[in-house]
Amino acid sequence: MGEKYVVPLKEAITGVLHGRAGTFRILIDEEISGAKHFSLLVNTMNAGVTGSEHKHDVEHCWYILSGQGTMFMAGKVFPLEPEMAVFAPAQMLHKIVVGPDEDLTYIVVYAPPGPEQQLKKLGEHAFDAPK
Repeated sequence: MGEKYVVPLKEAITGVLHGRAGTFRILIDEEISGAKHFSLLVNTMNAGVTGSEHKHDVEHCWYILSGQGTMFMAGKVFPLEPEMAVFAPAQMLHKIVVGPDEDLTYIVVYAPPGPEQQLKKLGEHAFDAPK
């Protein structure tokens, strides 16, 4: 278990987001900081990307830092832009479509932690549908 209480973005565990949609950066989790009840990431999805529809076993939320896009969740469509927060209950199918002109960068928090471990282990295939 780690004990890094302050983690610069350049020291994050970094890899390719599922579907090769962009980059994940894990800043806080149990391995890095000893956090047992949540994990915190900063992700960037590439301009023009349509993320794959998927769900997680845990609650999570996003806070949009830059860029624009569209969130598809609960049978509804929500615009995404900076200074917006989005909540997804556990097991909620969701998908993000990024606008064509600018990457979408956001903070994501998983509580309890878990999906970030799938990203570490499987990277671009972390949330593929079972075959």
